[in-house]
Amino acid sequence: MHAWLSYFVLFCIPFSAVQAEDLYLPFSNDEINVSQYPNAQAEWRIVWLHSQSDRVLSWEYTLLNQLQQNGFEVWATDILGSLFLTRTAGSVRGLSGESVATVLEAAQQASNADGKPIILVAADRMANAALKGVRSWQSHNLEQPTDFKGSIFLFPNLYTSRPIAGKAPNWEDVVNLNQAPVMILQPEQGVHRWYLGDLMQSLSSQHAPVYGWILPGVKDYFYNPFAKQKTDAEQAMTEQMPKLLRLSAQRLASQASSRHPIEQPVLNDLAESDSRASHGMPKLHEFNELKPSPGLVGKTFEGETLNLADIRGDVVLVNFWATWCPPCVTEIPSMNRLLAKYRDQGLQILSVDFQQSAEEIAKFSERVPVDYPIVLDQDGRISKDWGVFSFPTTFVVDRQGRVRYSLNQGVEWDVPEFEAPLKALLNEP
Repeated sequence: MHAWLSYFVLFCIPFSAVQAEDLYLPFSNDEINVSQYPNAQAEWRIVWLHSQSDRVLSWEYTLLNQLQQNGFEVWATDILGSLFLTRTAGSVRGLSGESVATVLEAAQQASNADGKPIILVAADRMANAALKGVRSWQSHNLEQPTDFKGSIFLFPNLYTSRPIAGKAPNWEDVVNLNQAPVMILQPEQGVHRWYLGDLMQSLSSQHAPVYGWILPGVKDYFYNPFAKQKTDAEQAMTEQMPKLLRLSAQRLASQASSRHPIEQPVLNDLAESDSRASHGMPKLHEFNELKPSPGLVGKTFEGETLNLADIRGDVVLVNFWATWCPPCVTEIPSMNRLLAKYRDQGLQILSVDFQQSAEEIAKFSERVPVDYPIVLDQDGRISKDWGVFSFPTTFVVDRQGRVRYSLNQGVEWDVPEFEAPLKALLNEP
């Protein structure tokens, strides 16, 4: 298991982009659509799983054309779209893996004819579907020859269901049963940066070779930033994607087996209740074992140093967020109202912004009023210390400095369901 901090230079092969060709693969009572981006000179066949988020699709099409022009044949498939599934985390978790295995088998049939090595690429939660797909395909072809060299995951989200903020991460079962080479391309400023080592260790527990590269200066979805335009670092890294994938593929191929595994450990089926999307009113997670909150010392975007310990004796909402996160921004007005309502009773809110500059936050605060301090978490370590997996995440700290509740989604805070537990804490001595 290895990790590198590297920076790359764009690698280009002159080639004219060709319009994608559609391939329809029978699957159960449906069809899986695969968009093929041919390249007669290609050395690699990439199977690309489109993102869960439909906001990302148009950017991925542009990226795939770029890969096609740089020496790859790409087979891109939108599994959720093909199967008419809702684009939710629950739908992704509910995928059995057979759909991805169907695409991999078709790619293998093509490689039987031309010998091109196969690489599977997936990002975010689709890495879960990728691992299941590889495993399913392997189980149907035990000990058979294969041109599959491994998977490349961009900022993979492989936590079980919705992880509880403040607790150690639990990985999907398939992570610990992985038997194929994996390369992880993890943005330095990404949400999962500080969990990369734990994930790599779990992915390699069955002795599969696992590698990780840190991509400097960029966030998750850097090739499709949720800001209005890309930063210079994001633009540069997007242009380097062909080189990144080529080097990753070469690393995987150097360790890949020419045959599928001999046998596989048992993977339990996903419980039906786990695969359904969660609806209804969110609830605070209450911690039964009360522990002191992690330390929190940092500078605000205005340069003031704040220490959570200095406001012990008050009930504090510690809110982790970022300006590029729509639910984070949406819940700010309700937090302002909540603070105005209960400040005199001892409520405080301390906000922690994830890896953005003081200038960015200053500009944001000119547009959106924030009535509480904003601490800058510029390297992401505060978020890691508190066990933050997604944004927004909020912790409720009682007057004794203990974490009593957590919630890792955006809500309207000034409603009875959330005010009631806060009022109970405010009434405690």
